[in-house]
Amino acid sequence: MRFAVIPLLISAILHVLGFILAGFASESLFLLFPATLYSLLSVGLLRGSSWVAWVTLVCMVGAIVGTLIEFGGSLMAPAPVLIAIIIVDFITAGLLVRGLWLGHRSDDAS
Repeated sequence: MRFAVIPLLISAILHVLGFILAGFASESLFLLFPATLYSLLSVGLLRGSSWVAWVTLVCMVGAIVGTLIEFGGSLMAPAPVLIAIIIVDFITAGLLVRGLWLGHRSDDAS
């Protein structure tokens, strides 16, 4: 699950970048919340916490869905940044599923 920290932090950086590229617009201020949350979750993932991995996975799925919905209205960040966020969040979710699955399988083998 520790491999998921890298794309998670990249996603946090992309959220901040989206806020900056949107000209610090008040509509884009929301982007700083996931950036902060992802930074905090990365600490738990580095410690190998299983429940943090589950919370992060739920956040990634919600973020992917929320970002896709964002394309239906006015964008709070440039489209290329939002696309990059979707891709990186998908990678993070995949790594978390893999880590949780392998952790579950190793528990069964014991």
